[in-house]
Amino acid sequence: ALCISSGINAEYGQSNLSVNMDQLLHCKDQIIAFVFSKSQPPPPLCDSILLAFLTSCVICWIMSLATDNLSQVDRLWSILPPLYSIIITYYCIMEKGIEKSSAMIMMSYVTCIWGGRLTFQFYQKGGYSIAMGEDYRWLYVKEAFGEQKFALQVFNLLFVVIYQNILLLLLVLPQLVMFNRNTAIHGLPDIMIALSYVFLVVVESIADKQQQDFQRRKYKMIADKVERHGDFKAGFLRSGLFAYCRHPNFVCEILLWWVFALFSVSRCGFNWTFIGAFNLTCLFTGSVDITEQISSSKYALYAEYQEDVSAFIPSIRMLTIKKKQENKDKDK
Repeated sequence: ALCISSGINAEYGQSNLSVNMDQLLHCKDQIIAFVFSKSQPPPPLCDSILLAFLTSCVICWIMSLATDNLSQVDRLWSILPPLYSIIITYYCIMEKGIEKSSAMIMMSYVTCIWGGRLTFQFYQKGGYSIAMGEDYRWLYVKEAFGEQKFALQVFNLLFVVIYQNILLLLLVLPQLVMFNRNTAIHGLPDIMIALSYVFLVVVESIADKQQQDFQRRKYKMIADKVERHGDFKAGFLRSGLFAYCRHPNFVCEILLWWVFALFSVSRCGFNWTFIGAFNLTCLFTGSVDITEQISSSKYALYAEYQEDVSAFIPSIRMLTIKKKQENKDKDK
């Protein structure tokens, strides 16, 4: 808004760019003071994070325009939170030393475990190749916009690029807020939080592996024209962790960021830094709605699977449901 007002004033020969820039910097200082509940952290910390954020937004937007591919943020999804975490930890060590920054170091370790695992998986799927295809869900979004190309690009800029980049920054907000507080490890509570986070990463990895193996075998059977049974005949996975809930990997992805926010709770009490985990929950809920609409249109038995198994809440009825599914498959 300040930039626009500067442009309007310039048309009338009343350029107040320097004044507006001063106002913008003052707003930045107020936001920083609000986040940290103190005067200010080291300015290079916020400047470094802001630079990384803006660079990511610009790159994602330009690449999406150049390739007509809305999946650009996906390439950085597992990279930016660890990067932000490392930046925060670096400046904390510079100011307080390694010993007093042990909790920050632990937080960076666990985010790097999460990010490293996802990045490697994305690389294996060819996600970083120039010819990377667009996520199938975005194709349905594009169809919804139809010929409204301008509206699609506004959506791309505001939601896909800016909002999702803000979300990735909000995920590490608990660590940023801790900067001016006690950043040494709080004994058992911090260790339990870190172990819970890593446990969820492991479970998410298992769910992703089960889904990848299933899809690989399914498409190989289709290519080889082999007769399919069970889940392979149904077309989607209903066994393993997917017998407990329909999206176990999403559940873990959501929960681990709620767990991450507990690091700040142990120092500040329950606070507003859960906003990142909350926004991620909303985003994934919307994404699941689109995914399941697509799955329901592709697979005849998916509606029954939705009735039997919750999307997010694990169920202990796995054995009964599995037996029921096996009987239905035999009848068909």
